[in-house]
This record gives sequence, C-alpha cells and structure tokens, in this order.
Amino acid sequence: MCGIAGYLNCSVSSFPVNKDHLENMQRAIAHRGPDDYDTWISPNHQLGLVHRRLSILDLSAAGKQPMMDREQTVVISYNGEIYNNPELRKELEALGYTYSSNTDTETILYAYKEWGIDCIKRFDGMFAIALYDLKKDELYLIRDRIGIKPLYFSVQGDVLSFASEIKALWPLPWIKKELNPQGLYHYLTYLVTPAPMTLYKGVYKLPASFYIKVDTQRNITFHEWYSPLVPAITYSKKELNDEQFCIDRLRSLLRASVKKHMLADVPVGAFLSGGIDSSLNVALMSEISDKVQTFNVSFSDGPEFSEVEWARKVAQQFNTEHHELVISEKEAFSFFEKMVHHQDEPLADCVCIPFYYVAKLIRDSGVKVAQIGEGSDELFCGYSSYARYLDINNYWQPSQALLPAPIRRGIYTTLHTVFPNKTVRLEPIKNWADGKNLFWSGAAIFSEERKKGLYLAQDVAQEDPVIAKIYQGLQQSTDSYSIVDYHLRQVKKYDPNADFLKSMIYLEFKQRLPELLLMRADKMAMATSVEGRVPFLDHHVVEFAFQIPTYLKYKNGVTKYILKKACEGILPHDVIYRKKVGFAAPTKRWFKEGSYFKPYFKDLLKTKHATMAPYLSRETIEALYTQNQRVDWDNSIELWILQNVLATDVL
Repeated sequence: MCGIAGYLNCSVSSFPVNKDHLENMQRAIAHRGPDDYDTWISPNHQLGLVHRRLSILDLSAAGKQPMMDREQTVVISYNGEIYNNPELRKELEALGYTYSSNTDTETILYAYKEWGIDCIKRFDGMFAIALYDLKKDELYLIRDRIGIKPLYFSVQGDVLSFASEIKALWPLPWIKKELNPQGLYHYLTYLVTPAPMTLYKGVYKLPASFYIKVDTQRNITFHEWYSPLVPAITYSKKELNDEQFCIDRLRSLLRASVKKHMLADVPVGAFLSGGIDSSLNVALMSEISDKVQTFNVSFSDGPEFSEVEWARKVAQQFNTEHHELVISEKEAFSFFEKMVHHQDEPLADCVCIPFYYVAKLIRDSGVKVAQIGEGSDELFCGYSSYARYLDINNYWQPSQALLPAPIRRGIYTTLHTVFPNKTVRLEPIKNWADGKNLFWSGAAIFSEERKKGLYLAQDVAQEDPVIAKIYQGLQQSTDSYSIVDYHLRQVKKYDPNADFLKSMIYLEFKQRLPELLLMRADKMAMATSVEGRVPFLDHHVVEFAFQIPTYLKYKNGVTKYILKKACEGILPHDVIYRKKVGFAAPTKRWFKEGSYFKPYFKDLLKTKHATMAPYLSRETIEALYTQNQRVDWDNSIELWILQNVLATDVL
C-alpha cells in the first residue's frame, strides 16, 4: 500500500516540470508510505510522478517506485496489491520477461507491455495506477473494479494533476480551492459526495472500475472497464437455486480469497469486532496460519456498541494473539480535527474514529497489513434496513405499476392538503407518486424536503463538463435522486432482469461502498500507515454473490442467510446467529451529554459557519441542535454530518 501523485502538462506550450511541486505533493501524503519515496521527471513528456512507499512485498530497494521496465519504455507509480501476482509472474516469465524484483509492480509493467491496457482485466486485487507509455506518449490513470483504492484528479490550468489524496493537489499553484455547491448538496443526502464529484470544484474522484486515457494529442477520455453485473463466470439457474451448491461455492471462493489476501512479506492481522464477517475472516485465516493477530476497539462510554466479549470468544476459539483497546469521548474528540484532515472531504461516518484507533493499535503492535470485513453486508443482505426495504417494496413497485401516475399524484396532493405541515413525513409518498425508486442508499439522511430549510444556494445545477463525460446521461440537478436514477439506468443496461435487491446492491457498489465505507477504511488505516484488505470484495466472490437469488440472502426473516449457512461448521453457532450490533460510535450520547463534542459543535457553528453562510442556514442548524436536546429526539447523525463539513477547510 502506498501513495501516488503527479501531473502531466496537456497544453500546447511546454513548461519545466517542477521538482519542488512534486516534493510538496509527496510530503502531503507521507503517512501513506513512510518507508521510502521517490520522484520521476520526464521534461520531454512534460510528466512528473511521485511515489510514497509502504513496503509489503519485496522490502528491498528493488521495489522502489516510480518503476520502469528494463527497456525504459513504461513507467509506473502504483498503490495497491495484485493478489494473483505469483500466477501472472509465472505466465510472464514463460513469455520471456525477466524480473529484477519480487514485486507485483513489475508484473503490472510487463502485463501492460504484453497485453496492453486490457491487462487490468487479468488483475485480482485493489489498485490505483498511474502508468505512462513513453513510446506511445500515453498516460493511464486506473482505479480498481470495486474502488477499494482512491484516485483523485483535476484538469486545471491545462494540466492533468492526480493523487491518492486530495491534499496532495493543493500545493500545485494552478489548483484552486473552491467549494463545489453541487457536491455539498449531495453530501447532505449521502454523507459523502457522490463520484465523480468531490466537495471541491474542479477536483474529481475517478469512479470505481474506470480508467482515464490521455493520448499523444492530449485528448482525455474516460472508460468504464468493469461491471459486477457482467460476470466472467455465469452460473446456471439450477446451480443458483441449489442451496447446498451456493453454500459450497461460497465457502470455496472465500477460502481462496482469504488465502490470496494473506500474500505479504510482513505480518498480516485482522480487525475482529466479534461479528460474523470479521469472525469468518479470522477463522479462514487460522486455517492457513497457526498464529493470527487480531485487534478490537470499543468505547468506554458506548457499551451498547461493544462486542468485546464476542471478539474474545472468537479469538479464544481460534487461538489468536488478541489485542484490545478501549477509548472514550476524550480520545475520540482529540482525534476529530486530525480525522477531518485525513478525510480531505467530509466522510460523515462516525466509524472513522474507532477505525483509526484500531488501525493505530495494529501499527503499534508491529503489524502493517490487516484484513477487514467490508462489503459482506452489502453483498449478502446483512442489514435489517435492507430487509425492511425488501418488505416495503413488495407493495411499493406493484402499486406503482397498478395505479397510473395521475392517480398516485392525486393521492399525494390530497394527503398534502389534509396535512400541510407534514411535508417531510409525506416525502416518501411523494417519491412513490413520482415513480421514484424506494431505495436511494443505505445511508441517505437529509431528504430533498429537509434540505429545503437547510440548503440556501440556488446555483447547484450548473453543468460540469468533466462529470458529463464520465457519467454520460447523468442529470446534474438539484435533486439527489438523479444519482440513483443514473445508476438504475446502468442496471437496466447491463441486466434488464435484475430484481430489487440486486439493484440495491449495485447502487451501494457504485456509491456508498466505494466512496464512504471503503474510503473511510483507506483514509483511516493509511493515516496510521496500515494496509487494509477486503477479502469479501474479491471480484470472484462479488460476481458470484451478485448472482445468488434474493430468497437465499433473505430467507424466513433471516438476513445474510446464505452466508450464515456457509459459516456453519466454521464458526460457533451462537456467533453466527446472534443479534447484529454493528460497528459504530456513541454519537447520540456525545451530542446530548458529552463533555467535548456538545460544546464543540456550538463553538464550531460560531467560528466556522461564515464560510458556509451562503450555503447552509445557521438558523436551521441551531434548531436541529436545540431539538436534539429533547429526551425524545435524536438528531445526532444530522449533527455529525454538519459538524464534519463545518470543520473542513473548504476555502
């Protein structure tokens, strides 16, 4: 795991590639790679590359980046891991390529030389890649299938600038730091700005499974190179309707994935919350290694979120070397502003705090790599909210199909006339009447109606030409449903017969999972120089899980049914079937009676609201804060969203 950055002059006039600019970029992301760094400059090609190294494979100087092939025709700066590197290396060596290191970086170079850009379809792994072909005079910026690794870019001043984190772009003199109103508007709904936009105008995140190509004429094009809805292996209906087949296949794929994800020349540990996902990771790791290190964090003031006893049970069951950490509101608050710095743009998920502390515990214990359970709940219908959506949709879609739009709208109009002060509560009925999808995201907070009292600006819907090129057909509007609508149209394009749950999962894989959950994992783990790995998101597992029918994921009222069946015989029965707790922080308590966050929010509103005054209503924010002090009310999620953005340096 590493950090990459660089820039390419795309203008007709040349200019010197400034080494000082590159040095400033690498310093901004030094935490991503504390073991080494280097820069590479080509004045002829008007290109500079930066690499910060966290040594995982081949700890010697032979693994240093930016790296070139022997013939000096291709150069790469790369962040990630290619788990099928041993197999690809054998194939490439058989084709005549000679290696100078034991790195997967070298494999990427030779794979590109042999198969061109289509080589990325052969990679099992997570990656953000900057690769330049000196013979063709072409640059590629590539993000992995699922979006496990981040990659940001900007096209300002006729220069294509890019980096693993936004903060590495700010030292460049042609980059302007300016708030993106559209990004802020959608952030309020989704807790993060939807790709490809960010909170900053002119700065973008490359969506998962996309690559950028810059040709010799400096034309910039965007390409989607993968979809989980188009699997490499298609299973038959007979196989997928056979519960035992699905159990056996799932076990086989997960065992293979966990084994691949243990590839490293340094110790590999595991986050262990005590839930089914992390516990299964540990169980399968223990089949390969006789001494797995496991790590758990809990809150002294959040006993309702503690799973420490379950984590201990699993650690004892599999004889791991177990480590625990207990933190309080004081520790959480002391990290908050540092958290905002590492996020770059707001990621309004309170889990960032415990995630950071468990990653720090891992690093302090001498471990550089940790497996985590991200993606399992999304793939296998693990949330109780998913079950509620499925149950409600049994009536939502049929009634939309049965009743013509004018009748549905008439029902909504009547209800709104009878209850004129219940606009927010009637919004789901309005969405139903307008023919909108029931599910928007697993994390949608401020609805369109609620934003009307909070969001003040009127210039949200300005068309961004870069976004228009990446997501062709996306309506850049003041309605956050436009994001949902775009991705649902993609579902119909790739899989016209996709059912409601598959559409839900696809939405999560294009928005919440890569840009919120995986982004928080990357940013918080890398803040401590730890590489997080996600075996549930191996693309073979993902493609199979997408094909498993809904009734095997949510069956007889049991969420994550098929995964739980696959865990039988591997995990203790009570670990598999206990009530889900979830990885969270006690923000409700912090904002009602906390010694730190409660007064901090009021002070933040006084000192930092000025920059947000044109966009966010202070009166509405104060009303939310006051309302939250009521015993019977909880606005903690909303306050956390607002606190994150108020604390962010947006100008």
